[in-house]
Amino acid sequence: MIIVFFPVILFAITDPYKFTSIGNIALTVTNFGVLGNGFRVYDPHTHEPLPSCEYPIGSRTEHLYRAGLWVGAKLGNSRFVSTGVIDALNVTPGSSQGFEFLPTDEAGDSVIQKSTLITSPYYDLSAISEQDFYATYYDTVTNIPDHHPLGLQVNQVSLAWSYSYIDDAVIIDYTIKNIGLYDLDSVYLGIYAELVTGNRDFWGEDFGRSPFFQHKRLFYLDSLHMAYERNDGYDYLARGMVGIKLLGVLEDTEHLDLDSLTVSFNWWHWDYSVQVPDSQRYILLSNGERDPDVDDEYVATNGYVDPAFLISVGPVERLRRGDSLRFVVAVVGGMDEVELQQNASWAQRAFEAGYVLPAPPPSPRLVAIPGDRKVTLYFDNSPEFARDPTPPHLRDFEGYRIYRGSSALLQDSSWILLKQYDKTPDDSIWDVDHSGGFNTGLPEVETQGPYAGWYRYVDYGVKNGFTYYYAVTSYDVGNPDIGLPSLESSKRLNMVRVIPGTPPAPRRKVYVYPNPYKKSSVWDSPGPFGRVIRFNNLPEKCTIYIFNLAGDLVKTIHHENPIYGEESWNLITDKDQEVATGLYYFVVKDEKTGETQRGKFLIIK
Repeated sequence: MIIVFFPVILFAITDPYKFTSIGNIALTVTNFGVLGNGFRVYDPHTHEPLPSCEYPIGSRTEHLYRAGLWVGAKLGNSRFVSTGVIDALNVTPGSSQGFEFLPTDEAGDSVIQKSTLITSPYYDLSAISEQDFYATYYDTVTNIPDHHPLGLQVNQVSLAWSYSYIDDAVIIDYTIKNIGLYDLDSVYLGIYAELVTGNRDFWGEDFGRSPFFQHKRLFYLDSLHMAYERNDGYDYLARGMVGIKLLGVLEDTEHLDLDSLTVSFNWWHWDYSVQVPDSQRYILLSNGERDPDVDDEYVATNGYVDPAFLISVGPVERLRRGDSLRFVVAVVGGMDEVELQQNASWAQRAFEAGYVLPAPPPSPRLVAIPGDRKVTLYFDNSPEFARDPTPPHLRDFEGYRIYRGSSALLQDSSWILLKQYDKTPDDSIWDVDHSGGFNTGLPEVETQGPYAGWYRYVDYGVKNGFTYYYAVTSYDVGNPDIGLPSLESSKRLNMVRVIPGTPPAPRRKVYVYPNPYKKSSVWDSPGPFGRVIRFNNLPEKCTIYIFNLAGDLVKTIHHENPIYGEESWNLITDKDQEVATGLYYFVVKDEKTGETQRGKFLIIK
């Protein structure tokens, strides 16, 4: 059966949907048992799609349609299963078979965020990782057709870090409590998923339609208890691969030996029209089967398939009333199979260490001020007071590194190291690329203005009107005694976007650049910041009126900025139409003095 998916725009509901952004995976988590968003949740302000499971972050390559928790158990002679997600087009949590978890009024309807980062607005002493998301939901809704509640409360915690050795993984830790009237016997726990790899730019309007799902290769590694998927090569823009790994099961605080339990890997052809009864779902959870890989040989023999899968483990003999189980999985990324397995191993080590991990100092708070062919960076000294979370909990800050790139994708080759600062002379850390130098001392400190007391760095020689990204990281001395190298914070923690340009100029002549604007120029790059013309030397507060040759007003732009005298126009009129080739006139009115300036520019497409 071939299903055609027509994207349905569902505006993002802020509280039930969150996505990780601290590491290298942008994974949507919800408060109703679903991971991923089916490519159907959009930002209500920008109307841009929110990531479902984008990896690497910023690459526009997605890897997950949906995933979610399954729990099966025996009640007397009957077998029942509660599921967070099944094969389906639309999600209706708490009201349809398969989407059987829902928060209650008592639990609230928000996904709560916490962070161990002292620079984060979500900083909380009870946080576990740099980006925790907490959700609580239940399977106790009684009006779902063909569903018999088990009486479960699920506390879900997702954990993400920016550290280089663990930033390619998001850990999902489920605590499943029996709040029902009866003990549950022969309990099985599983994670359902439909992994699929595709780049939004490659597929365009066909992203999420049937052909998109017909290029999967699905594999299972018994030794790691991990299923992973990669594209067959048709989508040449798709980067990397993602897997889902079983990390462990805990009864109270006791780790259960997975080798003593039954681990199953089942996959089937995705089909939203098939409703599977609980008895068959329980068989899938408990059958102990290991289905074949969907590799090139399998597809050559059987044709394209669209597999969804279930990794499950059990049985836990009994879950008594009031008792809990923990079921822990990881969503793991890698650019190839070797890197994927290495990252999966780090996720396992993080779980077994109780999430107490060696950490670099956090990145400092960073502000970037654009200027005329320069950018001034200000950053604070908060990393210098951070303690490593692992014993002996030392303040091991060593220095700062300043980076610049022309893309938000950190893997982009445009990123360069501009400067490196070292707190103290320490030749034990070798400057690998000799780009910044060591033993330089800390940066210059600003002595006046709103950032007095912060460090200052000025990047000269950048081009006005071009987009740049900056990040300031901090690094530590490492621990040679245990073989731990120097750790560096992630550029992603404080990465800022800035466009250099002229400061406000109330009496200088306003210019437009590029003029003429040509569609084939560097200013016509795709993306949210391409295809623009820019006005410079603007007054601090002004209004820009743009007219076509016939004298029709096509665009009005309001500008108010005390430090930046430039404004951009994306060549879209006030009626949301793309402008045509031709000569255009502009009038700039200084709202403080009433003075006006006039000029013209040419658009050639």
